[in-house]
Amino acid sequence: MKKLSSAAYQTLFLKHLWRFLSRAASPRELAGNHAVAVSGGPDSMALLWVAHELRRQQKLGPVRAIFVNHQTRPAQQQEGELVRRFCAEQEIPFVELRATDLQSSAGNFEERARKERRRLCLAELAPQELLWVGHHLDDSFEWNFMQRHRSAQVRSAIGIPVRNHRIVRPFLCVTRAQIERLGQFVNLPSAVDPTNRDVRFERNYVREKISPLVLARYPKYLKLYAQWANSMASLLKVDLPASRADVRHVHVFEAGAAIEGTRFSSSELQKLIHRYSLKDRGETSTPVERMLLAIENRKKGPFHFSGGVEAYYSPGLLLLYRRGFVTADKAIAAALGRLSPEAIEAQASMGRLELELAWQRLLERHDALAHLPGLILVLDTPVIHKVLNSSVYDPRFPEVSKLCQERGLRFVPLRKCLDTWRQKEQRLPKTIKLLLLYNLSNLFTSQR
Repeated sequence: MKKLSSAAYQTLFLKHLWRFLSRAASPRELAGNHAVAVSGGPDSMALLWVAHELRRQQKLGPVRAIFVNHQTRPAQQQEGELVRRFCAEQEIPFVELRATDLQSSAGNFEERARKERRRLCLAELAPQELLWVGHHLDDSFEWNFMQRHRSAQVRSAIGIPVRNHRIVRPFLCVTRAQIERLGQFVNLPSAVDPTNRDVRFERNYVREKISPLVLARYPKYLKLYAQWANSMASLLKVDLPASRADVRHVHVFEAGAAIEGTRFSSSELQKLIHRYSLKDRGETSTPVERMLLAIENRKKGPFHFSGGVEAYYSPGLLLLYRRGFVTADKAIAAALGRLSPEAIEAQASMGRLELELAWQRLLERHDALAHLPGLILVLDTPVIHKVLNSSVYDPRFPEVSKLCQERGLRFVPLRKCLDTWRQKEQRLPKTIKLLLLYNLSNLFTSQR
């Protein structure tokens, strides 16, 4: 493992988990209530700490802890007290639930205890509240191993689902070792259930006997398992990110695609990349995840993929196209260069509905991909420029950008302009003075 300070490790851990969680739950759900199922073990205590820390960073709504006492071991009372004390110190609401009629000596105790915990926790939830459970990648691999050796159903063998209705598992993006390292850095109190090492239980047998052998021979087995599970989930159309992505429309063209949205599905992007790739094979899951992370960090690209595919992000719009694809940059720059300052200033103002119609017309053009993201000059007051966050550079249109810089002009992508106009309607007028740059590409050609 790379050596990191405690603070750096915590920051990276939270950032990675938040990115994963943001794809598992909608913004409205994240702003709502959250209950963490806590047993007192290292995993669930770390999960509670993470939820509480994200709450402190104002990324989550209210967080509380739920402890289920099975009443099958004397130590469970002490484990409940451990969780209660931690919650009191951190000012986290705490509730203890008690199971009844569970006998550890009876057959299939693990399964019966799991179902009873789930039933009690779900019954305790308030309306719209999410239940956090501490399963991680090691748990999912163990589940996968067991299912593959007792069932022929591929779907059930993929692994533990990230999301199951109101149950969410944020730790399915990290390993047990990573969670333990976090617990050490944070100095979290925890209690270890001795029955977790009892190999009479099937899950414990896989964990204690089989997983160490796999790790010794294949050190990267969990990373490869995660990639396999994601691929299978995408193939079977049960992948979670696709259902949680904020994609409005996908526009497919001969040389590429335009995806309207703000949060994108990794599996759906991989399908589109393979559609336009010049190679039959090529690993895309890791590059796509890197791109999505870069987009979250406000990077635009271009991003490069195997098979000659590139991607470029403009706020509210992701473009995919084959490398070497020629845009209308030169044609637009030539037409703009012939317009006098007086002609530019003489442009009429446009309303938002009018601009919405212009966006739809642009997407219907046969050459739409060559003009996207649809640059428009903002010819209004400095206040309007500031609200719209206008720019002087776009990587897909370097000559237009250079000309605008020389002439003191600023532009904004059409999709971004529309979204900002909706979000900041109170700060913007009914009409704005604009020039649709993409309409200039055929302006002088049609006059010849």
